[in-house]
Amino acid sequence: MAGELVSVVIPAYNQGPFVRDAVLSALEQTYHPREVIVVDDGSTDDTAVQLAPYAERVRIIRQENSGLSAARNTGIRHSSGEWIALLDADDVWHRQKLEVQLAAVRGREDVALVGSSRASSLTNLADSPLPSPKIYELIVRDFVLSSRTGPSGALIRRRCLDAVGFFDESLRSVEDRDMWLRLAARFPCVLVDSPCWWYRIHPMQMNRNGQRMFVNYRRVLSNFFATHPQHRQLYRQAMAYLYFDAVWSHFEEGKRLAALYFLVKSLCYRPLGLGDERIKSHFVRAKLALRVTLGATPSDPDVGT
Repeated sequence: MAGELVSVVIPAYNQGPFVRDAVLSALEQTYHPREVIVVDDGSTDDTAVQLAPYAERVRIIRQENSGLSAARNTGIRHSSGEWIALLDADDVWHRQKLEVQLAAVRGREDVALVGSSRASSLTNLADSPLPSPKIYELIVRDFVLSSRTGPSGALIRRRCLDAVGFFDESLRSVEDRDMWLRLAARFPCVLVDSPCWWYRIHPMQMNRNGQRMFVNYRRVLSNFFATHPQHRQLYRQAMAYLYFDAVWSHFEEGKRLAALYFLVKSLCYRPLGLGDERIKSHFVRAKLALRVTLGATPSDPDVGT
C-alpha cells in the first residue's frame, strides 16, 4: 500500500480565491507517493495567477471551459496513479486524509471507492491527528438515499474507474452520485468515518440551483435503473427520496409551491416512510409539510448526517 501512487485531481473554474488552499492541502499530505494535477477549466479570473507559485510542484493543465465532469476526466486521463483522489478547488483536506483512507483498505484489493465524512468547519480540520475511524461498507441502497461522501472525500481505484467509465460529461450536476452508483453496482465501497475534508459554502456552488440538481439526479436515477434492473426493487424508495430532497432545496430558495408539489410526489412514491434509518422522525414529511405551509425558516433537524 505504501508504494501505491495517488493522483490528486483538482478541477478549477474561476476559483482564484480558494484554489491555493486546495493545492496546499494536497501538497501537505502525510502520504507521499502522489502527484497533483490541476485542470484550469477556462478560468477568466486570477486562478492562473494563484497557481503560478506551484508550477514546479503541480502539473497544471489548461483547457477551454468544458464543465466540471470534463475537467475531472481530463485530469484522470493525464494521471498515472493506482488511485484517483478528487479534490474540488474550493475545498480543503486534512493533512492525513490520504494516509487514513489508504490504511483503512489495506489488504482490500476489491474496494473501488473509499469515501470520508466531512469536517463541520475549517477550524475542526486542524492539524491534530485524526482518530482511528470506523469503517462502514456502502452498497447501492446507501447511494440511492444520499451521496454519503462528496467528491473531495472520494478516493477511487483507477482500474475500477476504467471498468465503469469516467464521469458523465453531459451532466451539469450530481455527476458524483452517478459515479458512486455505477461503482457500487459492481464493486465494494466503504466509508471511512473520519472528518477528512472541509466543504466550503459560497454563492457560486452548483448545488445552489435546486431545479437543476433535481432534473439531473432524476435523469441519473432513470438511467441507473434502466441499466441495472437487478436493483429495481429500490426504485420507489429512490424516487421518494429524490422528491424529498427537492423539497428542501426549493424551500430554501423560497419556492414554497414547488416544495409542496415535490412533497406530495414523495408521498405518492412511498407514503409510509422513506426507509432511511438516519431520519430520526417517522413523521418528518408531515412536519415538513407544516413548515412549508406556514412559511417557516428552512431547517433540517430531523435528518441525520
